[in-house]
Amino acid sequence: MGRRTNPRIQTLKGRAAVFALRLVACLPFALNRLLATVLGTLLARLPTEAGRISRINLALCYPNLSRADVARLARRSLVESIRNTFEIALFWRHPSAGLRRIVSVEGDALLTQAVNEGQPVMILAPHLGCWEVLNFWLADHYDLHVMFAPSGLPQVDKLVREGREHYGSTMYPTTARGVAGLVRAMRKGAMTAILPDQVPDRRSGRHAPFYGHPAYTGTLSCKLIQQTGARPFMAWARRLPGTRGFEIRIRPADADVASEDLDTALAALNRSIEALINEDPSQYLWSYKRFRRPPAGETAPY
Repeated sequence: MGRRTNPRIQTLKGRAAVFALRLVACLPFALNRLLATVLGTLLARLPTEAGRISRINLALCYPNLSRADVARLARRSLVESIRNTFEIALFWRHPSAGLRRIVSVEGDALLTQAVNEGQPVMILAPHLGCWEVLNFWLADHYDLHVMFAPSGLPQVDKLVREGREHYGSTMYPTTARGVAGLVRAMRKGAMTAILPDQVPDRRSGRHAPFYGHPAYTGTLSCKLIQQTGARPFMAWARRLPGTRGFEIRIRPADADVASEDLDTALAALNRSIEALINEDPSQYLWSYKRFRRPPAGETAPY
């Protein structure tokens, strides 16, 4: 049997996390970003595990970059990650503050057309930019139905759900019943959003090329598209320089994401993610172990 987590310890962890998040949420946006930038710059210069993983991933995905360029881009990415952490702490507590920081929207005409025609829509939003700001914008403009995976810290989950449901999102648990409910909503024309670049469990994925390397890729998004006929779009909230805020960017996904052949669909999904990341690689979460589950007989690069 596995070790059981002490409920009292989990409660203390949850309270400590919420306290820290609320403390950060007290900062005005300009001070929030300044402090995150200073802290991120300092941490990016230290020999951290996040820095090591980022450099490995970048060297794999951008083999033409020099070692110095990889190190430089890794540091920039780590700074952006700290900014993202500080931002979502603020926006979970004050969702309207995030929405107010959106200064422009690019590429939403086809998305709005699909919604107006009653088509179900699948938003594929990788760990790029500030995905919580994107969530707020989608929920404010459309009827958004999304899945929610508890963190194991109920106090934190409550804070996150309150922030995400502020604009009327419908939340579904990450269970078979939750997926069934989401499918029913999509067949009626609902919009959903999924983070498509997470490494799934061993029963929920297949290997597909990602920047030329096999990456264990979740099949849920492609299967939902197949089952519901949803129109797939890529989207992210690009962080603008200084304190200017964010720009929402929406792109049609590769047409083969809707292929009936799952391997073809997954390869197209990862190509679409690559294209989005390439718009600004510094804002991607390179510290995530994307290649940690290699094919049989191969070794993870970490």
